[in-house]
Amino acid sequence: MTPTRTVQSFLEAKKQSMPIPDEVWESLKGFRKWSEPELIGLRNASFYTPDIFFEDGMDAEIERLLTRFRSRIVPHKF
Repeated sequence: MTPTRTVQSFLEAKKQSMPIPDEVWESLKGFRKWSEPELIGLRNASFYTPDIFFEDGMDAEIERLLTRFRSRIVPHKF
């Protein structure tokens, strides 16, 4: 399951008051391997449903990962 589909499935299940599928939980556990846009999407989804953060300190971990992505951007002059 792709990270984008994982977040969408989580939000859809919450919206319909259905249980979150195990496949979604398993995919969410691998968030440390997601790319920058997917992590931003996960963080944005947490504003709608805060329980998407299932680990303690998950928001801080996402911030750490995003900071690492930002540090890779090399500024240049034209």
